[in-house]
Amino acid sequence: MTRRAARSDGGAEPPAMLRAQHAEATRRAVLDAAKSLFGRQGYAQTSVDEIADAARVTKGAVYHHFAGKEALFRAVYAEVETAAQTRVLSAGNAGMAPVDQMVAMMNAYLDAALDVEIRRITLVDGPAIVGQEIDDGAEQQPGYLATRAFLAAAIASGEIMDLDPGALTGLLGGMAWVAGLLIARAADPDETRAALGRALDAMLRGLARGNTK
Repeated sequence: MTRRAARSDGGAEPPAMLRAQHAEATRRAVLDAAKSLFGRQGYAQTSVDEIADAARVTKGAVYHHFAGKEALFRAVYAEVETAAQTRVLSAGNAGMAPVDQMVAMMNAYLDAALDVEIRRITLVDGPAIVGQEIDDGAEQQPGYLATRAFLAAAIASGEIMDLDPGALTGLLGGMAWVAGLLIARAADPDETRAALGRALDAMLRGLARGNTK
């Protein structure tokens, strides 16, 4: 007779719970393996067989959780993009002046674009596979909402120029995206990142109240 897994209280885990835990562990293993392979080799050079082998699951298990390689890539893309946004938003220190926070967050994004995994998945392969859908519903994404709220507060307090916070958020997001693409496609990503950092620093500091000519 098969023995059920014991719970910490001495009982046995219900079969349905064990199946759910196993399914989630399998899905997580597939995502982690895919992220590593997509980040190192790229989408085109990575096969579902390789992902299954790296995750130590069957090919059928991969297809059980994801409709195909593209669906798996989209799931990986979403996770990597969310992690990058969290990294950017956490770069701003509440004790800094708003413009200094903006510069810190932009620099965090440029640094993230130098990360091989982030660069390959979100900036090299992402645009070709995910396409323009990356911008769909952008105004409802946590990163956009947090940035817009931050800018609106800085404008209301008079610390940066009186501009429409929604328009400014979209513009800054577009600038960051293009800067990331330039880094990803550069022959020397580090040099390009440094040059873009200097240019964006000057542009962002121009938003400080008192810089209006």
